[in-house]
Amino acid sequence: MKKRILIIDDEQQVRDLIQKILTRAGYIVFTASDGREGIEKLESIYVDLIILDMYMPNMNGLEVLHYIKEKNLSNKPVLMLSGNYDAELRIECYKAGVYDFIAKPEQPEVILKRIENGLKLGELIEFNEFMKIELFMAKKLQKYIFPEPDYTAEGINIHCWTLPLSDIGGDLFDYIHFRTNSLMFFVADVSGHSISASMFTAIVKMVFRNALKISEDPGEILTIMNNELSEVLPTESFVTMFCGIIDCNSGHLRYSNAGHPTPYLIKSDNYEPIPGSDPFLGPIKNTKYETRTTTVSKGESLFIYTDGLNDLFDDNYNKINVSFFLETILQNKAQDEILQSIASEISSDRFIRTDDCTVMLIKKQ
Repeated sequence: MKKRILIIDDEQQVRDLIQKILTRAGYIVFTASDGREGIEKLESIYVDLIILDMYMPNMNGLEVLHYIKEKNLSNKPVLMLSGNYDAELRIECYKAGVYDFIAKPEQPEVILKRIENGLKLGELIEFNEFMKIELFMAKKLQKYIFPEPDYTAEGINIHCWTLPLSDIGGDLFDYIHFRTNSLMFFVADVSGHSISASMFTAIVKMVFRNALKISEDPGEILTIMNNELSEVLPTESFVTMFCGIIDCNSGHLRYSNAGHPTPYLIKSDNYEPIPGSDPFLGPIKNTKYETRTTTVSKGESLFIYTDGLNDLFDDNYNKINVSFFLETILQNKAQDEILQSIASEISSDRFIRTDDCTVMLIKKQ
């Protein structure tokens, strides 16, 4: 598609010359004889680049720039025509959106090259705006696939916290309270970050909910999910997931672990890892996932987290010993303070994060 360029200059001879050069180069060219006419053109036509004269009667180039910026008429690159080399004036123009200057007169080759550079810059600006919209939509999508972070059922409290590396992330959690007073839950981590990862979190949740229609056994759920995800995930992508169902009355827990970081069972005076793990979801089709069992007694908590906690660094870019970090909190904080303490530490300037971080704490009352 041919690029569209607007020339705003009060000198007929200059407009005609630049228009001739640009038309021969294959551009679609529009012209305006002063700043006000240029603004009127921008209000009615789409252009990819603006060539703007600095010195014009009634409304000079800098005033046109300020008006365009104030009214948000265009975010396209502006190439300024000026023979003035006043440093302060040029700084003001750069601040107002000018990307480069050309003299009057100027060699055609120089004009074309600087226009070419400006159009490349315009494509980057356009791509950036597109990505902002995509990020906004992905963020809205994720807002609807996450349940409330806190939930209370008879005999069970659940608290969740998540912090994506960027605006959106690849971590996901979900839970469902059945009428039998059992709670099905999972914490998952999709490989990658940002838009692609957020899209796959939606797929993971959908696949989980579909698997739940077939079985309420965690191992069978992960087996069903793996067979489906192996068909839709790219070969380099995978999902880790810890999935469980707990009887809110007895605390009996059935669980299955697909390559997820080992959770902890936090007791009144100590804590212990929840053993057992099978392969990631996605890479290997027809993998069978085992359902294991344990009990969360009254006053105990199940602590689950994603591997973003394994990828924390200090100010000197030394990797944090996550086991020591977690053990310090688990040993020294009351169960009701654990999640908030971890969230506060990770959100602080003490650590450099390189991945999304998510924590789930399920306490038996």
